[in-house]
Amino acid sequence: MLKPEKMERLRIIVSKEYADDALSAMHDMGIMQVEVLPDSFSKFFGNEEELPYKEVVSLAQRFRGLEGLLIPQPITEKHVFNTMDELKETAASVEIDERVSSIRKQMDLLNARIKDANYKIKLLERMPDIKFDLAALNSKHVISFMVSGATAEQISSLKKEVDAVVEYGKGASIISVPKEDEQKFGKAIEKYKLQLESIPNLSGTKDEAHATLSRELKELGEQSSRLQNELEYLSKKYYNIVSALREQFDLEMEKLDVTTKIGIGKSVIAIEGWVPSKERKGLEKLIGSVSKGRVVFASVQTDELPPTKLSNPKHTRFFEFFIKFYSLPKSDEIDPTLMFAIAFPIFFGFMLGDAGYGAVMLLTFLWLEHRLKNPPLQSRIPKKLSSFIHTIISNNGLFVISKAVIPGSVIAIALGIMFNEYFGFQLPYYTALFNVQLGVSKLLLISGWVGFFMVAFGFVLGFINKLSIGEKKHALAKLGWLALAIAIVAIGLSVLYKMPLGESNPVALAAYVLLAVGLGTVLYGEGTGALMEVPSLLSHILSYTRLVGILLASVILAGVIDFIFIRSWYHSPLLGIVGTAILIVGQLFTLLIALFEPGIQGARLIYVEFFSKFYTGNGREFRPFASKRLHTISKFGI
Repeated sequence: MLKPEKMERLRIIVSKEYADDALSAMHDMGIMQVEVLPDSFSKFFGNEEELPYKEVVSLAQRFRGLEGLLIPQPITEKHVFNTMDELKETAASVEIDERVSSIRKQMDLLNARIKDANYKIKLLERMPDIKFDLAALNSKHVISFMVSGATAEQISSLKKEVDAVVEYGKGASIISVPKEDEQKFGKAIEKYKLQLESIPNLSGTKDEAHATLSRELKELGEQSSRLQNELEYLSKKYYNIVSALREQFDLEMEKLDVTTKIGIGKSVIAIEGWVPSKERKGLEKLIGSVSKGRVVFASVQTDELPPTKLSNPKHTRFFEFFIKFYSLPKSDEIDPTLMFAIAFPIFFGFMLGDAGYGAVMLLTFLWLEHRLKNPPLQSRIPKKLSSFIHTIISNNGLFVISKAVIPGSVIAIALGIMFNEYFGFQLPYYTALFNVQLGVSKLLLISGWVGFFMVAFGFVLGFINKLSIGEKKHALAKLGWLALAIAIVAIGLSVLYKMPLGESNPVALAAYVLLAVGLGTVLYGEGTGALMEVPSLLSHILSYTRLVGILLASVILAGVIDFIFIRSWYHSPLLGIVGTAILIVGQLFTLLIALFEPGIQGARLIYVEFFSKFYTGNGREFRPFASKRLHTISKFGI
């Protein structure tokens, strides 16, 4: 749990007769990261046959395109394809490509015509009430425009500059000009900053044109409806099988991509890669079964560091997001996910320290978590706000943050009750078990001890890390840093409690010994350059006092806002209303600060002051040969 999963490098040599089944089984099991065969071994193999790349790619593209043209349908049936021949035969039986493509093209053309007819109808409805044939508006010699929002004075000035005929209307007017004056007319329109629309070719009177377009629109709608019905029929009948074929051909393409890493001989193929140790037996059993025992498994000894696959309890697994955000651990070092899962909610809840704010956050993030799991068909959140949020963070990121803030909010509620803090107000019916403002010195001392524990624990983990990978010299240096931390704290406490720093104080004497031993050990393990980091050791311990600083700032800010609100009602109702507005805005502002500051600072204390003592990161993520099946079923029952 405190270490990534143990990995083994495994080499599989299987009979070529069962190569396809072996690769399919490996893919469906999804536990092996396939690597390129080393040169020392791959030289015994060659690509003895031409693989069907073009055919598979062509079929994958065909069904991906066809799937995009059909109307998505719910998954009612999952398909299984036992052989490549069966897959190709099923693909050949689906002969709707041309018809579906034709329907989509016709629908696009009809939609364009419907859009054009609707535009013309709306244009007619805004036209002045003219009785002549509209064909006269556009001819070899005349071109007409509709001008909106023009005053009589503007049109009069326009007619002086251009030889124009005007048909006046309430909302818009029609201006007809000779074609040779079109450029001159355009400059005049720009001069007077008028809104101009070109009138399309129309025929008949305004009423006749409107009736003709309405009939055309009805006919186009009927044609579009017939095509839509046919497309829906074809989609209901074929969408599931088309999606299944697309998915299976994509899988086949992945298998072909993997073959570039494996060795292919005349009678066998060789595959090499990383497998979690606990999964090895299951993989051997499955590959042995599909190949009828014609397979050899061999462990490969290598100095290469395996990829990292994190292994954490289900309820803390979502905290892996924060670890990966910082840096993925190497496969041979401690995985700090569980420690982050414990420390972050405690730090967040302590810095929040208010039952009211904690309750609001708890309810908000419970609602957000439920909404993300069960999204509504139509959201009431403004699209601009939703788009802005999603440019910053994805739905998955929001879900993870919700899961992380919820336990911290519960801790904040518990501490808020203990501190008697409810949006900065104190309830009158009981005395706080601990008053934040009166107990600052105690809180600072507690935060100092928390800082010492986190820093010391980090060095202990660093010692375990280095020792486990055989770096004994660096492991000893971590113990040296631990000794320095203990010495600094002992001297600091002696100063704080006004104890002598001489021979009469055994604690101080012990601290001096630890200081000397620690410095010597650090110099031995990490060299003289490490001395530059000694001052930062004290700053890292003291950095945890920000837990109290942020808590105190939140309490005081909320208290000031509440004080303004209460005092405003003592003066006059008008000031009371102003004070209420200040209360609402101020509490919302404080709530935002109470969300971001504890979250950012809590993560920072873990990332910087804690992780820096033992954590290297820069691990290589485990990426198994696998993909998610939605429309197909593994033929091996996996």
